[in-house]
Amino acid sequence: MADFLLTIAGFDPTGGAGILRDIRVFNHFGFFGTAVITVNTAQNTKGVKLFQFENEELVLKQLDLILEEIQIKGIKIGIPHVNKNLNKKIAETISSLKVPVVFDPVISPTFGKDFLKDLKVIEPLISVSSVITPNKREYELLKPLLKNSKGYIALKGIEIEDYVEDRLIKDNEIVKKVKHKKDKLIIRGTGCAFSSALISLIVKEKLVTKAFLKASKFLEIYRKEHFQKSDMLQGYSTV
Repeated sequence: MADFLLTIAGFDPTGGAGILRDIRVFNHFGFFGTAVITVNTAQNTKGVKLFQFENEELVLKQLDLILEEIQIKGIKIGIPHVNKNLNKKIAETISSLKVPVVFDPVISPTFGKDFLKDLKVIEPLISVSSVITPNKREYELLKPLLKNSKGYIALKGIEIEDYVEDRLIKDNEIVKKVKHKKDKLIIRGTGCAFSSALISLIVKEKLVTKAFLKASKFLEIYRKEHFQKSDMLQGYSTV
């Protein structure tokens, strides 16, 4: 019988990113997926046109009722809620579960308005995360907050000449790194795919270092496969 993972993230109605993408990746690695929606969006491959954060009571009720009946083995967090008090309550709940948590701190889409203006609202989520997976831009914005992180940081997309490097950092030291040949592809849902693969592999492998290497390889294959597909919603994207 498969184990369950939980994604706490935004909803992309096209399925290219957000909770629908997370659950597909969970399934790929042999897990069932459950989800709590932090923000609902109206978007397509041209960008996020409108978004609305979900009601605090609804978010907490979704989380409570999932945990009432289902034993969760790991958690992925995507777009955090704009309400710091709510994020604190979420953090307190998931901390009590004592399971690995991967946080992909989605601050803004590639095209569209920023989801968050006050970045301090995500502090409670950082404090309970086993691994935080920012891209280079997110990392620079979040540096002051990440100093308080006790977990790993999986920094994605460092450009070095003809390569892009992913780095796994612990206590300001690089413990693992993976290089990929640089390309100019804009592929849908890469952050979601990587973080969802990483939590899946952490639960499977138990070691973050080993899971990081496998998740980076998974993303490399993911990019190639999704670019080759002719379906617009599986290929080019903006988020």
